[in-house]
Amino acid sequence: MRFLSVIAALIALAAATPVELEERQSTPNPDQVYVEKVSWAGTGCPPGSAQVDIVEEGTLVSLAFSKYVAATGTGQSASDARKNCDVRITLHYPQGWSYTVASTDLRGYARIPSGCSARIGAIFFFSGQTNDASAMIPFNGPVDNNYRLTASIPAQSLVWSKCGVTGPLFNVNSQAIITCSKDAILGVDTQDTKFEMLLHLQWKKC
Repeated sequence: MRFLSVIAALIALAAATPVELEERQSTPNPDQVYVEKVSWAGTGCPPGSAQVDIVEEGTLVSLAFSKYVAATGTGQSASDARKNCDVRITLHYPQGWSYTVASTDLRGYARIPSGCSARIGAIFFFSGQTNDASAMIPFNGPVDNNYRLTASIPAQSLVWSKCGVTGPLFNVNSQAIITCSKDAILGVDTQDTKFEMLLHLQWKKC
C-alpha cells in the first residue's frame, strides 16, 4: 500500500493553511443545489497532498489524499496517532430553505494489531454556529484490510444551516485516531460528501 511510503514524512507534519479553490467555472441552474467552492486544512491534508473534484453537476465533493495517515509504533510521535482534515464547503441552495448533510463516505486502509483499537469518522458543523454533530466508526484489532465506510449522523443529532442564507461554510472535519503502542496504520484514501435531495442532503422549509 502507498501508505507505507509516506509514514516517514508524517513525523514533521503540522496544521495546514486552508487551500482555497477558485469558484466553479460553469454555473449550474441557480434553482438547483450545487457546490460553489471548497477549502481544506489539517494534519492529514497539508498543502499539495490533496486533490478535489466537484462532480455530478456540482453536488458531489470528492477529495483524494496522499498523506492522510495516522500511525503508531516505531519512529512515530504521539501526534502521529491522530490526523484530521477539515473540509469547508460553500453550497448554493434555494432561499427559504435550510439543509444538513447526514453522512460522508471514507475509503482507505487499516492495519491494527491485536490488542489495539482505532476509530475514524467526522464532525459536521457550520462555521459561526455552536452546534455540531459527530459520527465515529471503531476498529478493533486485528485488522489488515482496505475499508469503505459511511459516517452517518442520527436524525436527532443533525445540525442545520441558518434559514434563508445562501452559501454558509459547511465543515466536514474527518479524523483518523489510533490507540496503540505497537506498529499500526489507519489511512484515508478518499472522502466523498454528496449533496443530494434524497440521499445525503436533508431539507426542511423555514
